[in-house]
Amino acid sequence: MLVRPATQADDDHIIDCLRKFAEEQPISKLKAEANQYNDHHVRKILDAIRQRGVILIAEIDSEITGLLMAVVNPDIWLPQIKTMNELVWWVHPEHRNSSAGLRLLKEYTKICEKKVKRKEIHTFTMTLLEDSPVTNIEKRGWSSIETNYVYGVK
Repeated sequence: MLVRPATQADDDHIIDCLRKFAEEQPISKLKAEANQYNDHHVRKILDAIRQRGVILIAEIDSEITGLLMAVVNPDIWLPQIKTMNELVWWVHPEHRNSSAGLRLLKEYTKICEKKVKRKEIHTFTMTLLEDSPVTNIEKRGWSSIETNYVYGVK
């Protein structure tokens, strides 16, 4: 199992993972049909994330088994305070009993800790779904400070 930064050459595989991620997410209103996805737009977003954040992929024998994407955002009031916000943390279902998810989380944490030390960011975040198989993230140094709610989801 290898975790590494994604390159533009990985974009086709990343887009495939993102489609599968979207199919599994709980907000049915946001699930698009395959013909509704704008490939050009997604590639532009991936380029922007690479410039302002991180895209990590986990792979076994050159097959992508999962990914983690995060982007740096300035604070609304104090623009010098920047936070790395996780956007996507996803592992293929057949690899969810492997170490892929944990390895992605550890690499993300390591990268962000270095950015904090270099004062490039102030802090970094992680979002978990209510039914996430990840438990005890607090044991890894994380603190829960807020909860996200979505209105009208069924």
